Amino acid sequence: MKNRIIFLLAVTVFSLSGDIIAQKGKTKKDEKFDQKLLCPFEHGTGREPKEAFTWDPPDKKVIMVSQVDTALRSCIDAKVLSVNPTEDGRFEMVIYYKEYYFWYYGITKALANVNQNVKAGQVLGTYKFGQEMEFRMFKDEEPIDCREFLECKPSE
Repeated sequence: MKNRIIFLLAVTVFSLSGDIIAQKGKTKKDEKFDQKLLCPFEHGTGREPKEAFTWDPPDKKVIMVSQVDTALRSCIDAKVLSVNPTEDGRFEMVIYYKEYYFWYYGITKALANVNQNVKAGQVLGTYKFGQEMEFRMFKDEEPIDCREFLECKPSE
């Protein structure tokens, strides 16, 4: 009986250590993003970038445009990592959620501050009609195609 208990304990410990090793073997890249992203505009649309050249690998940004909205919204509950002026007089803003980063470029006026926690749908800044806003998503430093997560599907 004593040997059987020792054997069962050994099997349990071995099994548990295998599970722990398997979990440690998983990288952040193995985890799948499982959130839906709100559209940066309430009534806007997105499109593929139209550039005179192509990137290899393809550029994974979405160009967002609205003829109605004046506010850019947070796509997810996140924290503002950076807010920077750009050479064209607008702003770029990066927000993050876990190891995911969301980059907005083309904000007319930034209304969120660095280290501010924002909720999905909360206004990050203003937008001027007719201008384009670039939206990108990264996992750590790896670009991710955000189109499959956006609740508004960009047109081709």
